[in-house]
Amino acid sequence: MINKKMDPNNTALLVFSLSAKKEVVRKPIGDGHRPEEQEALFNLLIANTRNLATQCGVDFYWVDEHEQIGNNFSSRFTNAFQKLFDAGYDNVISIGNDSPDLTTQLLQDAVHKLESNKMVLGPSKDGGVYLIGLSKEIFHHGTFLNFRWQTSFLLDSLKDHIDTHKIDVEILRELSDIDSRKDLEDYAKSNPTSLLSKLFKLLIASLNRKWKRTLEAVPLALHLSNIGLRAPPVFNSF
Repeated sequence: MINKKMDPNNTALLVFSLSAKKEVVRKPIGDGHRPEEQEALFNLLIANTRNLATQCGVDFYWVDEHEQIGNNFSSRFTNAFQKLFDAGYDNVISIGNDSPDLTTQLLQDAVHKLESNKMVLGPSKDGGVYLIGLSKEIFHHGTFLNFRWQTSFLLDSLKDHIDTHKIDVEILRELSDIDSRKDLEDYAKSNPTSLLSKLFKLLIASLNRKWKRTLEAVPLALHLSNIGLRAPPVFNSF
């Protein structure tokens, strides 16, 4: 199954993700305790990202650990870009599942900015990026593979490459990622009225053992808000 849109710019959105179970292992926000609550958190982030992707207006591919190919993150991520360019797309924009401040408008802005630029970056506050988009024209497998992925130096390494090769780039506004318990708490404090923030607070309370019925409350709240905790689409044609 593939989510096809009529995109005149021939752009694909790549959601490069892990399943909720895998995210619990990679980001032990609860310090190894109460894995069910942590899985509910990542399911919430995945559901939110899925909604953004479906509303973006371009073809999108959800690629988790079952579709990723390679021995490490850099090879898996590079191979995913390569496969979409090989499939005929002129532009590829990629996001993860851990940026709750990301909006459909920001994604659509990124699509439009690639019409007149070769690259678009969404910097995250930890020195990485929450979004990277580039044209097939400037994609080089070996160069892309060797960027400093999953480090606080990623954005700097990308900017150095951009400056060296004089690449036309558009920088989006900075956002936060959810990589730790502190990130989760900071987001909940800084966005007190948002639905995600309220649900995050339920999960934080459960992780603090203040309320043991969170797992029952969160799916109900999601159902009422039309977000839902269904699994995101997996595109077998990827």
